[in-house]
Amino acid sequence: MIKADLHTHSTASDGILEPEQLVARAAQRGFTHLALTDHDSVEGIARAQEEAVRWGIVLIPGVEISCNAGREVHILGYGLDPYDEALLAFFRERTLEREERAARMVANLEKDGEKISLARVRELAHGVMGRPHVARALVEEGYASSVSDAFDRYLVPGRCGYVPRKEIKVARAVQLLSQAGGVAVLAHPMELRLGDMALEALVREWKTQGLAGMEVYHPSAAANHAARLLSMARRENLLITGGSDFHGEEVRNVCIGQGLDRWQSMQEDVRTLLRRIGD
Repeated sequence: MIKADLHTHSTASDGILEPEQLVARAAQRGFTHLALTDHDSVEGIARAQEEAVRWGIVLIPGVEISCNAGREVHILGYGLDPYDEALLAFFRERTLEREERAARMVANLEKDGEKISLARVRELAHGVMGRPHVARALVEEGYASSVSDAFDRYLVPGRCGYVPRKEIKVARAVQLLSQAGGVAVLAHPMELRLGDMALEALVREWKTQGLAGMEVYHPSAAANHAARLLSMARRENLLITGGSDFHGEEVRNVCIGQGLDRWQSMQEDVRTLLRRIGD
């Protein structure tokens, strides 16, 4: 029996657990398949793979790339080569961009009276810096009660600490993933906050650019949402995936596997994904 979570994060991006700890926790909770999908980073995959071998579970190498299409869009990649040079060069660029963005966030917050240390943000990040690390620094200094509170107060568009990302088109992300041997999947489509017709129009457009699947099962998709996403994915002949988007309870109050209890076709869908990766 397959028990899978295809969307998780480690300290290689903005998760709380080291890659080895993440794999161990998943294995201890009975998961047979796990995808590590850190933001703009594949640095944790080799470590996670070693731990997965030790526990006897299947580790699917993955990543999550942040894009822009008039709004923020996240693309998951599965089965990619974590040593692909073009992909690594892209992530090096993204890391520098994230560092510059974090520095601007800290400077903007200081101007507004919220004093946090960029050095502390870097310590919290371990690897790729992002808004969650700035949020955790704000919580440590008492400016917010939780990471989500810090986002709402300071780090979303219109707030003093928000700094927009450099624009990356979905087509470029999909192309990079495809060239690295991976398959591209639209992450948590309900977070785009689009109606069904608008979402399906975008999905069709991205499919012509190489999009291969949709994350139907995710904590953001309630039962009725998941049913509509499933119908859409089947109409468009897309791979169907699911993941908890686990970062660690300190970042999001979500546990490994959360939101996946409705994934009735998990066995078939994961096998289909594995076959596609194998191909």
